[in-house]
Amino acid sequence: MHAFEVESITRLGKDHVLDVKILPNRIADASGHMGLAREIAAILGARVVIKTKKLKEGRRQLKDVVVAEVKTPLCRRYTLRGMMGVRVKKSPGWIQERLLACGLRPINNIVDATNYVMLETGQPLHAFDADTIGGKKIIVRMARKGETIDALDDNTYNLDESIVVIADTNRAMVIAGIKGGEDAGISADTKDIVIEAATFDGPTIRMASQRLMLRTDASVRFSVGMDPNLAGEALERAVLLIQEVAGGEVLNGCVDIYPKRITELKILLRPVYVNSLLGTNLRDTDMITILKRLEFGVSQKKQELLVTVPTRRVDITMEEDLIEEIGRLYGLEHMKPRHPVGELIPPAENQSLAMQERMRDMFQGIGFQEVYNYSFVGEKDIMAVGDNADSYLQLENPTRAEFAYMRASLGAGLLKNAAENIKHENGVRFFEMGHVFRCDGFVHKESVHVAGIMAETSLQRSQTLFFELKGALSLFFEALGVDAWFDPPRVDERQQVEAGDTPPPGDMVLHPHRSALIKIGDEKIGVMGEVHPRVLAACGVSGTAVLFELDADLLGRIAQKEMEFRPISRFPSVMRDIALLVPLDTRMVEVEDVIENTGGELLVDMDVIDIYEGAELPDGKKNFAFRLMFQAKDRTLKDEEVNTIMERITKTLEAENSEWEVRT
Repeated sequence: MHAFEVESITRLGKDHVLDVKILPNRIADASGHMGLAREIAAILGARVVIKTKKLKEGRRQLKDVVVAEVKTPLCRRYTLRGMMGVRVKKSPGWIQERLLACGLRPINNIVDATNYVMLETGQPLHAFDADTIGGKKIIVRMARKGETIDALDDNTYNLDESIVVIADTNRAMVIAGIKGGEDAGISADTKDIVIEAATFDGPTIRMASQRLMLRTDASVRFSVGMDPNLAGEALERAVLLIQEVAGGEVLNGCVDIYPKRITELKILLRPVYVNSLLGTNLRDTDMITILKRLEFGVSQKKQELLVTVPTRRVDITMEEDLIEEIGRLYGLEHMKPRHPVGELIPPAENQSLAMQERMRDMFQGIGFQEVYNYSFVGEKDIMAVGDNADSYLQLENPTRAEFAYMRASLGAGLLKNAAENIKHENGVRFFEMGHVFRCDGFVHKESVHVAGIMAETSLQRSQTLFFELKGALSLFFEALGVDAWFDPPRVDERQQVEAGDTPPPGDMVLHPHRSALIKIGDEKIGVMGEVHPRVLAACGVSGTAVLFELDADLLGRIAQKEMEFRPISRFPSVMRDIALLVPLDTRMVEVEDVIENTGGELLVDMDVIDIYEGAELPDGKKNFAFRLMFQAKDRTLKDEEVNTIMERITKTLEAENSEWEVRT
């Protein structure tokens, strides 16, 4: 409840072994028995007593036996001690027993002593046979390309320039922070030794361990980041223990390469903030007591506390870390739940996002699948849709050439989707909602568009697809509650472009003679139509495709306006069909306008049921057929009333244009 979980307790003779799960952020200070003892003492309010002895040095100098050089900043501290005349043998039983209890295999008294101190302090150490160090020089450097090392686990490892090694003048002796080499290891004939304790860059050791697939007790500790100040202390304890179990003379002097000394961090702590964050009513003195139990230095500064953090606590970097320490020592079980003070005010609904989600649901409901594409396009994509890159917003530093511009429409991405998926399906129905970017001189405009594509492998489906798309969009607008209509561009408003010619600027993707503007009132909100054959070929779409693109921002603003509720009539409706023979260049919307204006309020719906062109009709003519629905709000209509309206519609249509002929 206060620090770490005890995962198991095992009886070992008259003693017990506690398997404690140390959290990764606490390995630097608590992975050794001394650190864990400090933690237990802080929880219990006790005091840790660590026995130390003064190291006695001989007359012979370490520098006469070995020198050291560090050639990489990834080694933050490197310390060395030397001993002569040691006796390599089995360790005493008390050392072997404790190593075995902690899961380590005893080897000899020298190696066991370094492992014992690692378990005691958390600092990994390594001992060399001094007589095997080539050139009597130890060099901390990066491995060379193609360099190998025979490790103590009887495996050979291939090294590269990203791995730190401890080497002599001839070869690498240790994979730094991970594993020692066999050539410089301690043997039964070893008499003179050199013991090292170092600190390495954590991420470098972690990556090297993963690359070599070699995980050791040392690599686990170094990977999370160790306190460089611990290295000197651990080295002294290791030399004392080796002298106790192996004898020998400690050489005078030591190597201590420590370029950038780590100092204690000082953090300001606000008691008011502590209680606010924890929901407690702790006094300043209570907080000071807890921090001092953790061996933090504390001094009062007006309404704040200045806390000095020991360097071994590498996990403490800011005020909130200190508050967490106070909370866990005080005890989570003592913190009573309290209701938050103040009002929880939900944020205002983002109408734009809500409308976009509504549109997504509608398009999915009419059979379209949503796709997501990048907001970037390349010059090849722009050329494929017949556009000019000068009108696109260009990136200053694109990740690659295919992403050099911001897209100005969604069509290019959808055509790519169709080209890829049509290889595996006979037909696809996709839509996308996303941001587009327009560049007009120095003015850049960003807006949200929604676009969709219907593609078929059959070339005979082009006209059918057009009307399927029109019907799908009509359902969409009806569900959205807006009165949109389709306005084909007039002949004098567009360039005379045939199927094999280059599409005109503007709506370049669509065929100019098989497309329509989508309007609400007189305001254009989008376009729809058959994709131009040249564009299909450039984008690699086999078959035929129709496409639409709407300004979702504009459409959303229109749809959000207040709508009038009209109750559904409870009286039956009356259906009538009417057919009209018209010239080939007649637009359907022209006929629909006349019928709607003449039918009056009793005409509640009108659907196109047939468009026909064929040899049975006079040259230059086509046939429109409509189904009209009449309904009154307050009564059941009689046939006489409906017949009168139909006669009026017939006369008005024939009067509107002398070439229009109503067929019976």
